[in-house]
Amino acid sequence: MNRRQGNSTGGWPYSPLSTKGRDIINSRGEVVTWAGVNWPMSGETMIPEGLEWKSAEDILDDVASVGFNFIRMGYAIQMIDEVYDRGGEDVPLEVALVMALGYENGTKVTNEIINKNPSWTRETTRFEIWSDIANIAASKGIYIHPDVHVGKAQWCCSHTDGNSWFDDVNFNASNWRRGLSYVATWAKDHSNVVSMSLRNELRESWNRTDLYYNWETLIGNMSAGADSIHEANPDLLITWSGMQYDQDLSALTTKKNILTAPCYKCTAIRDAYRRDPVYFDLESHPWADKIVWELHLYPSSEDIDTGTCEVIEAGLYRNGFNALGIDAPSGCDITNDCPPAQRLTPVIFSEFGNAQDATLYNSTVQNCIRDYTLKHGVSWMVWSLAGSYRIRSGTQGLVDTWGLTNFDWTGWRDPDTVENYWKPWVANMNLTRAE
Repeated sequence: MNRRQGNSTGGWPYSPLSTKGRDIINSRGEVVTWAGVNWPMSGETMIPEGLEWKSAEDILDDVASVGFNFIRMGYAIQMIDEVYDRGGEDVPLEVALVMALGYENGTKVTNEIINKNPSWTRETTRFEIWSDIANIAASKGIYIHPDVHVGKAQWCCSHTDGNSWFDDVNFNASNWRRGLSYVATWAKDHSNVVSMSLRNELRESWNRTDLYYNWETLIGNMSAGADSIHEANPDLLITWSGMQYDQDLSALTTKKNILTAPCYKCTAIRDAYRRDPVYFDLESHPWADKIVWELHLYPSSEDIDTGTCEVIEAGLYRNGFNALGIDAPSGCDITNDCPPAQRLTPVIFSEFGNAQDATLYNSTVQNCIRDYTLKHGVSWMVWSLAGSYRIRSGTQGLVDTWGLTNFDWTGWRDPDTVENYWKPWVANMNLTRAE
């Protein structure tokens, strides 16, 4: 497949997108800003959640009704591995569901999905479903961002799930690069797929202790992954995540010596101080103007203080948002660890979340993130859309109170916060809209 991204038609989304300083810009030089939601499809079925309850069209209408213009779709590299295992043929809907849910529930959910989405059949494949979703989203002015959530399809994330770090037990780095290339090529057929991620929430593996969890290994592998994407589709933006569940990009934004830069629970390099310093030079790569840093933050962080907004902002600055060129916040007087970035680069908040109920109004982390994104013009994606999962951690029909939808996707879990929290936040973001 030798073609460029099929979206340079003079209309929205005015691709290809690129970076200029701290901003993402379109082909007209206009700044692009996103606010959106994570739509999981990395569970064992590798089919987007919720389609048995509601049509893809109706789900996307719900997304658009909040004002969201972006969907981060978490997928599993296993989805591409299975295409290669089948000699290039993708997995049909019914086969995917039966393999994950068993014959009885698999056929039941297949029938429910087809009933809600009558243009699909039992033989419609995973990537055909994904393509239909991307096409419907494009008609509504919504960007689709493929996110490598896991290697093996399952709930994410932990130190013991085998998906933690390069060449962990469920994270074959060669297959990962192959999968990136495959999805980047698939994206050429979809005008609204203007970006994709390298990997979600990298972290220390507790299954293998010989993997060298440190900045040097991160940069070597992520650079190779970016090469795979860029060679397959040079039009795409590439989002690059950090260490410790994507909380920390500090060594990259401040251009520290990656052999000695501090890092939570990183593998030490014994002779680091005797070796010549090593620095990551983004400008030396052909994808320098395509990289967007992405960061996450949750109240459950192992190592980051989330007790006050002041200290949260200091941590955000230190861990990567300094690349926006913003002033160091007042909380840096507390942490005394806020070096400036050495290169302006876009940074987005691609994941954060909270129970979808009235606790949103009083959540320190949630409200600090909201105010931060508005103050600094930071694009963001909340976790998540899914109020229920077909199967998660061995439980079928699992309810998730952090999902925006209710269990059967017929409405919002908490209509009050959608109307009075999410919609006003999105409206105040001055988002990039299709004309």
